[in-house]
Amino acid sequence: MSKIEKLCDAYEKFGQAIAAIPDDESKALSRMCVGVREFVSGAREGTPKPTPSQVAAGLEQGWRETPQSIQRVTQEWRTTVSKAWHDATLLAYPEFLTNEQQRLQKVLERGKIRTEAEFYRIRHEVDLLEGRPGAHDELQHMYSLMDVYEKR
Repeated sequence: MSKIEKLCDAYEKFGQAIAAIPDDESKALSRMCVGVREFVSGAREGTPKPTPSQVAAGLEQGWRETPQSIQRVTQEWRTTVSKAWHDATLLAYPEFLTNEQQRLQKVLERGKIRTEAEFYRIRHEVDLLEGRPGAHDELQHMYSLMDVYEKR
């Protein structure tokens, strides 16, 4: 399966998983995600025509930035939506999670968030951990990293 297919599958799984959540941002994310194949088809017809690797890179960057969009979901639903994103990724494109986990480890080992992308990577991890018992110490560490970054 190509990278484009894996990403489209992840987007669709995510969009379907959050379609019924009664939150405006969740509904907007769902509509975008379930329509990803139409978007890709239209992009491939553009001028100049993008290469498959360019399409894949764009989809992957959008997928990487989805946790930023999840931050606009109301607090009540944010953990559910974050989990749906994670589950869709795990099912359709697990190597993405491996790469993202490596990025997370670099930040944690360094003990400092350097970029906005790293901040949102940590924020996404916080959303996943907030509902998990026994994650208090790890959450406190991530909260402190985020606080230092935000105060810069």
